[in-house]
Amino acid sequence: MSQGKFYFKKAGIFCCIFFVGFLFLYSPGFCKEEGQRLSLKEAFQNALNHNPIILKAIAQKEKAHAHVFKSISAFLPKVNFEFGYTRSNNPVKVFSDKLNQADFRTSDFDVDILNNPDYRSAWQARFIMTQPVFNQGREIIGYKTSRLLEEMSRLGLKGAGQDVLFNVEKAYCQALLAKEKVDVLETAFKTALSHERLASKRYEAGLVLKSDVLSARVQKSTIERELFKAKSDYKIAMAALNRAMGLGQDKMWELSPLDNEKKDPDALSVLIEKAKRFRPELLLVKDKEEISSYMHKQALFQFLPSFNLHGIYQTDRENLAYFGGDSWTFMATLSMNLFNGFGDKANLDEASAEVRRAQAEFKEALQGIELEVRKAYYDFLTAKKQLKVARESVSQAIESQKILKNRYQNGLALMVELLAADTNVKMTMLEEAKARFDARLSWSKLKRKVGILGKDVLEQELSNNHQ
Repeated sequence: MSQGKFYFKKAGIFCCIFFVGFLFLYSPGFCKEEGQRLSLKEAFQNALNHNPIILKAIAQKEKAHAHVFKSISAFLPKVNFEFGYTRSNNPVKVFSDKLNQADFRTSDFDVDILNNPDYRSAWQARFIMTQPVFNQGREIIGYKTSRLLEEMSRLGLKGAGQDVLFNVEKAYCQALLAKEKVDVLETAFKTALSHERLASKRYEAGLVLKSDVLSARVQKSTIERELFKAKSDYKIAMAALNRAMGLGQDKMWELSPLDNEKKDPDALSVLIEKAKRFRPELLLVKDKEEISSYMHKQALFQFLPSFNLHGIYQTDRENLAYFGGDSWTFMATLSMNLFNGFGDKANLDEASAEVRRAQAEFKEALQGIELEVRKAYYDFLTAKKQLKVARESVSQAIESQKILKNRYQNGLALMVELLAADTNVKMTMLEEAKARFDARLSWSKLKRKVGILGKDVLEQELSNNHQ
C-alpha cells in the first residue's frame, strides 16, 4: 500500500512538472513569434523579399530579359527538319520521285511506262536552313527595342521598390504613432483616475460639489472609450504594416523607435536636377520616347526590300531499308513590296505622330515631377515648423496642468478648468506625436519624389538577390 502511494505521488509530481513546463514553453514571453523586435531596416528587407508588388516587378524584369535573348535569335539561322511519305501512280509524281531517288533507268523513257506508271512509294527527309540577312530592319530594331524594354522593366522595379519602401515606412510610422497614442491615453486615463479620487476626497470633506466628482468620472469614461479605440487602431496599424511587408497580418512586432530629426535638405534647384537624373518615372517616359523613334525607323524600313539565304539538304528513297538519292539546294531570295495600298505610308505617318506624342509626354512628365518635388520640399519645411510649435504647446499644456492642479487642491480653481487642462495635455501630446511622424514621412516623401529613396538598399538588395 505504501509502495502504491509512493508511485502515485511520483506520478503526480511528474504531471506537475510537465504542466509547468508546458506553460513556460507556450507562454507569450517565451514565444519568439509574439512581440519580436523589428527595425525599419528589417521591415524594408522583409518587403523586398515578400511584397507581391516587388515580386511582380521582378517577374516582369525577368520576362524582359528573356525577350532580349528572343530578339537575338532573330539574327541566327533557322534549321527545320521535314519528313514525309507518299504513294502514288501520278505520272509526273512517279517520274520526279525516280529522279530524286537516283533510280531512273533508260527503260523508264518508254511512253507506255511514262503514261501508265505503277504505284511507287516515296520517303523524303529534308533539312531546311534559313539565314536572315535583312528583313526591313526588323531584327536590329527588335533587338534595340528589347534592350530598352529591359531597361524600362529595371526602372519599373526601381520605382515599385521605392513605392513599397515608402509605404512600409509610412505603415511603420503609423504603427508607432498608434502605439504612442495608446501610451498617451493610458497616461491620461491614470491622470483622470487620480483626479476622480481627488474630487471624491474633497467632496467627502465638503469642499466641493458632487458635480466635480461626476465631471471627473465622465472625463475618465471618455478617455477609457478612446483608449479602447486606440488599442484596436494599433492592431489594425500592425496588420497594415504586415501587409506592406507582404507577411501574414496577424503577427505582432515590437517596433524600434525612429530618429525623426532630419537635417535641412539640399537647395530646391539641386533637388530638381537630381529628380531629372534619378526619378524612375521620368526615365521610363524617356525610354518610351526612344522606342517611338525606333518604331519610326521601322516604318521607314518598310519601303526597303528583304534579303535572306536558304539551304536545303534532301534525301529520297523508295524503301527505308535501301539508300536513295540526296541533293543540296542553295538559294538567295530578295523580296520587295512595290505597292501595299498606301498602308506603308499610313504606318509612317502614324509613327511620326507617335514620336511627337512621346516628346510631349516627356515634357509633361518633366513639368509634373518638378512640381511634385517643389510641393514635397515645402511640405517638409512646413512639417518641421509645425513640429517645433507642437513641442512648445506640449510644454505649455503640461505646465498649465500643474498650476491648475495645485490651484484646485487649494480651492482656487474649478474642476472644469482642471479637466480642460487634462484634455489640452492629451491633445497636444497626440498632436506632437503626429507632427513628429509627419515630419519624418514628409522627409521620406521628398526623397521619393526626387527618386533617391532607398537608392542604396534597392541597388544592393535587388541586384544581389534577384538578378
